[in-house]
Amino acid sequence: MVNGNPKVVSLLRGKGKPAEGTAQLVETLRLQVVEALRERLNIMFDGADDLLFEFAERATNNQDRRLFFDTMRAVRLDRKNMTTRFCDNYSKGFDAAFPVPGSREADGELSLQKNEAVELDIAVSNMAAKADGLYKTTLWDIGGRVKTLVENHHAPMSIDALAPLTICRAFRSAAETLNVGSDVELVVFKLFDRLVISELADLYFKALNFLKQQGVQSAHSGYGPGHVPSARPGGTLRGDMPNGEATATHAPRGFSDQFGQTAAQPEFRAPAGLAASMMTSPALDPQSLASLQRLSATPPDAAAYSNASLAADLAAASQGLTILGWTPRQTAAYVQRASLVGHMFNDILADPHLPNSLRVQFDGLRLSTMKVALKDIAFISDPDHPVRGLINELATMASTARTGGPEHQARIAELVSQIQQQFDIAAESLRKPPPEIELIATDQAERFIEQQMAQTATRRQAIVAKVRRIIAGELHLRTSGTPISDEVRPLLNSLWAPMMAMHLLHHGPESAEWKQGFAELDQIVAMLDPARDDQRSEALRRELRAELATAFKAVGLAEARINDALNGFEAALGKLIHPGQPNQPSADPSPDAVPPPVLHAATAADATENVTELLEQLVQPGAWFLVHDHDRNEGRWMKAVAYYAGLDCAAFAEFDGSNTLLLKSRMLLDDLLVRRTVPIDLDPAARAALDRYLARAA
Repeated sequence: MVNGNPKVVSLLRGKGKPAEGTAQLVETLRLQVVEALRERLNIMFDGADDLLFEFAERATNNQDRRLFFDTMRAVRLDRKNMTTRFCDNYSKGFDAAFPVPGSREADGELSLQKNEAVELDIAVSNMAAKADGLYKTTLWDIGGRVKTLVENHHAPMSIDALAPLTICRAFRSAAETLNVGSDVELVVFKLFDRLVISELADLYFKALNFLKQQGVQSAHSGYGPGHVPSARPGGTLRGDMPNGEATATHAPRGFSDQFGQTAAQPEFRAPAGLAASMMTSPALDPQSLASLQRLSATPPDAAAYSNASLAADLAAASQGLTILGWTPRQTAAYVQRASLVGHMFNDILADPHLPNSLRVQFDGLRLSTMKVALKDIAFISDPDHPVRGLINELATMASTARTGGPEHQARIAELVSQIQQQFDIAAESLRKPPPEIELIATDQAERFIEQQMAQTATRRQAIVAKVRRIIAGELHLRTSGTPISDEVRPLLNSLWAPMMAMHLLHHGPESAEWKQGFAELDQIVAMLDPARDDQRSEALRRELRAELATAFKAVGLAEARINDALNGFEAALGKLIHPGQPNQPSADPSPDAVPPPVLHAATAADATENVTELLEQLVQPGAWFLVHDHDRNEGRWMKAVAYYAGLDCAAFAEFDGSNTLLLKSRMLLDDLLVRRTVPIDLDPAARAALDRYLARAA
């Protein structure tokens, strides 16, 4: 490595000096973004009084009312200082990379922080995650262009310069100038969330246009927004985890030492010659041909051109037969498009994690999706086409459905069925292709195949991420309050967690294997309880060790690792059996261990704030709901758009953003209570919050 100036951040070490034009471009971009954020912050401060006064009026007790007025006073006094510090902090974050691995912040070593500081950090993370979801596509495009600037042109800027987390961290630091309690800071964060973070669309749009106008190309050529390529196109859950371990996105208390490891991410490339052969001599693959032939076997409607009629024509055209009314060019274009859609569905159906109960439904989506591609070539050319994104999203949900149990699978099955009706096109409109229908070039087909390869990798990663979240949550819940020493962590983190990941993935949450794993965890926790001497008899210890060793070996974990971890567990028990040894360390309060903020329903006075927090957790942009439409008196499968606390309502829309439905908060909560409205695939924190609300209401 070339020796560099030690003051240069690690991101740029060993890289060349940027050209003058690149440095000037970066400085112009930085100044424009800082000025836009300054303007947005001023709008926030200008509107803070009105919003805080509204909060105070809605407050149900004097303590909350006083909190909002205290916040109003603090913001008025420190407005100028906060603005200056925010802009300075953001400029520093723009120019420099985030803390390198090994620093306290990068390693997540916040054990000395007070609970209030951790709570503020969680608020910052939640704001950044919300923004990532709101501006996903634009951020993906910006990120690719910034990556090109940094890696190819040695631009003096952080690769995360425009990331929402950089903006939120700058505000987190600026808020420290208030010198007030954490409760006031949290209210200020809410103002920032609603008046700045939720209004960044224009800033990102202008930043993206600036980069485009400067000719900065994107480094994201092989995959779509939010889809990070995987290092392994194939494999199982275990193969996607370091050393075969199941880790967690939000680690339970005391189990953060191995979390967050990732592999290098290569670009995807379509198999050599595949796209060329598919486009120059278009034909359907055997699975797609068989699917169309099954549909065409349905007795046709003599009075109309039906799905069966179109399926029969496509099947015949792919076999070289002449279709009445179709020219050779039109025939080739239709078969090209159907062939690529067929390739897409074969990848989806090849996923071993897709439950058998959903396979027939996804095969039934094949023709509906082919019709969209026949109607609109943008389905092939545009990775952000709404129906293409929808199919990939449904496939990802389905691939993780087994982890939610039979009820969850049934809901997803209903969702797939209903959504198909929303985008289905009448076969009659496709009976005669347009005379000058566009043919697909080989490079266009290659991009489509490569993007679908990235989608396949994304589905595998979604399974891993979901399993991590579930197991991390369960582990935290069942070990909460129990002192976990370093000697015990390998047993739970490196053996029990990966074992349970495989049980959940292969057998589901209703299986005997899954339940037996929790019974064993309960025994481990009972033995570690200092007050339960009766659980540490020699016979019980010997029996549990044998049981655990057998269970771990059965899922293929290494025997040497099993013995080492069990010996560590025995050593920890020995210190409890023979007092006088050094005290056991308490649970490590690492930031990954801290659960998301929970709703407390101690008194009726908390109800208003509790409802707001609950709906903010539930109505996340992009989340699917079966929503009860009171005007139509029917359930509709819709995506959450946003929750507007100031308007006291939530917005939902169909998959393509059309037909928006607004529901008042109280109406939505009433529907949730009687199960007229049902959320799908909630994350563990949101599910727990909803369950608490339903239990209280009942």
